[in-house]
Amino acid sequence: MHSRRPLAGLVVLAVLIGASVTAASHAPTTATLKLDRLPFCPELALTSASRSRGLMNRRRAPADGMLFVFPSDTAGGFWMKNTLVPLTIVFFNAEGRRSRKLSMTPCGSDSCPIYSPVRRYRFALELRASDTRPAARLGPLAELRHLSRIAS
Repeated sequence: MHSRRPLAGLVVLAVLIGASVTAASHAPTTATLKLDRLPFCPELALTSASRSRGLMNRRRAPADGMLFVFPSDTAGGFWMKNTLVPLTIVFFNAEGRRSRKLSMTPCGSDSCPIYSPVRRYRFALELRASDTRPAARLGPLAELRHLSRIAS
């Protein structure tokens, strides 16, 4: 009985160390940023997998939306396949200036329309369609640069 206690303690310690290393290696799921100079806290899509999943199959979009962060400028479009709620998408360049804002409608088929900004962008913010913010400026620039560096 006494010989099992040190072993059990080591197992618990190993699990705790593994959990803390795993938690530290994951990127944050939200960030405190500014939209039109006002604080907001969108969910983040920093990886290819999270950007592909986006807000699919969710019955409600987050109050401050979801920010898709790319490690470098991109030009691809978005679609609403399996997205259940109408959204507004706002595309921003690397400096946080809006380049295009579009309304998107839910789509359950395989032939969903593609919503494209028709220009390169670094960030795309999906907001509830009812959101009335102008979404002209995203920042601060230092935080946007940090997010781009940790995106994959």
